[in-house]
Amino acid sequence: MTFDNWVGIAGGIALFLYGIKIMGTGIERLAGSKLKTILEKLTKNRILGLLVGVIITGIIQSSNAVSVMAVGFVNAGMMSLENAVGVIMGANIGTTITGQLIAFNIDAVSPIIAFIGVMGMTFFKKKPWNNIFYIITGLGMLFMGMMLMKSNMVYLGREEWFCNIVASVEEHPLLGVLFGTIMTLLLQSVSASVGVLQAMAAANILTLGQAIYLICGQNIGCTAVSVVAAMGGTKDAKRTAAIHVLFNVFACILCIVLLQFLPMTKWIESITPDNPVQQLANANTFLKLGASIIIFPVASLLVKLARLIVRGEDSTDGMRLIHIPAKGFGSSAVAVSSVELECDRMFNLALKNMKLVSTAMYSKKKGDIDEIESNEKTIDYLNHEIAKALVDINRAGLGEPEARAIDRMHHVITDYERIGDHAENIAGYIVHMREDKLSISESAMEELSVLFAKCIDIIEKAQICMKDSLEIPLADIETREDEIDELVQQYENNHIARMEKRECSADAGMLYVEMLTDLERVGDHALNIAQAGNIA
Repeated sequence: MTFDNWVGIAGGIALFLYGIKIMGTGIERLAGSKLKTILEKLTKNRILGLLVGVIITGIIQSSNAVSVMAVGFVNAGMMSLENAVGVIMGANIGTTITGQLIAFNIDAVSPIIAFIGVMGMTFFKKKPWNNIFYIITGLGMLFMGMMLMKSNMVYLGREEWFCNIVASVEEHPLLGVLFGTIMTLLLQSVSASVGVLQAMAAANILTLGQAIYLICGQNIGCTAVSVVAAMGGTKDAKRTAAIHVLFNVFACILCIVLLQFLPMTKWIESITPDNPVQQLANANTFLKLGASIIIFPVASLLVKLARLIVRGEDSTDGMRLIHIPAKGFGSSAVAVSSVELECDRMFNLALKNMKLVSTAMYSKKKGDIDEIESNEKTIDYLNHEIAKALVDINRAGLGEPEARAIDRMHHVITDYERIGDHAENIAGYIVHMREDKLSISESAMEELSVLFAKCIDIIEKAQICMKDSLEIPLADIETREDEIDELVQQYENNHIARMEKRECSADAGMLYVEMLTDLERVGDHALNIAQAGNIA
């Protein structure tokens, strides 16, 4: 075994991994928001979730991506924890398609496939053709990596020390599980890990009986990606990752127990006696399919166990992100929806502050101003963090609908933040009035009451218009904003008349005019929010 052989194996693994990566990226770009729609709409029950998990993983060739998407959807509140179980099980089954694909053994034409893909990417720049050739390039690279691994694995099989390690796996199953787990933790892809085993099988240095224990360990190792994705997420996101770990650990235990009593390896070998690569692909498929069939009926127990492991509920208060995961989105399909939910949270805080400050005008509820100030700090924090997330998402390849959504959110978070600022300004005026014992005339208070109601109403309606202009058209928001402008002008004239009659003090009158200015600008920002829904 020479240095060149080690380099060949490392290069083969690198090509294999990169081929899987760009295949998945190309398919995700090609599918765009359809992946998100499929996962959202077709995971309403556990059975559909399982089927969707199988299909999407089979298409994008990455159970890691689908598992992370499931964690992301649960984190964003778009999928229930119970339905995520089916998706995770389906992803485990779907990832076996890569092994079946490798078993076709089209090494000879893999350079031609890669060449066609690269040429297509070079000359076809427009979507969807560029994405299609991107996928073809990934497929060719995957098989080229496999070919490079197999040609160098032959020399590894001549090393006595390596043969001794491989032989010990069948005698000590837990050692095989450990090796398999470490292998997947290092490669960060169960498909690539199985591909390495298939290359070893093709070089006749690994038997099916030894490979099965390694596959069990690989299934455990692949859960690390879900665990990392759930860090910093909601409790349910962490429970989803826990379910992924629990399912694969139980599947591993089940497999080891059954292997002690059933002639599973002999049965699998009898199906394709002269093709060790196909045998390993079949074993991988049968093990994952069998585990899902056995555990699926009692999947609710996994959910209960996950709730015991991850206890408590999330708090929606305080300066922290709830829907945007700390470790990244894992998929652009999740990113847009996650940020939209965080934007909704920012909007609700700004609206809440407007309602709180309108109430504070007429009452002296203990802590009302403190709550407004606390909410304003959270709004400012969310504005900063959401803006950072939007920049990160823009760096990824996005479809046209997602790009429009990102552009829309860039606009509205600024208006949410400004509405919060105006509410804080008014709260400052109220504090000044309380400290200096200033009072506004009864007629001015009535005018403010009308204007606050108009502003709160237009904020709520503008948000609906931004999300669905068919339910509330933009023209309706424009009419409401004009009404606020006319009322402000009218109330300023009324104020001048009251000042002339000395019905209002100069200090209180100055604060009243400032409030009118802030409320008029709130109407402007509400109109901006509504107009953001019409960004082309």
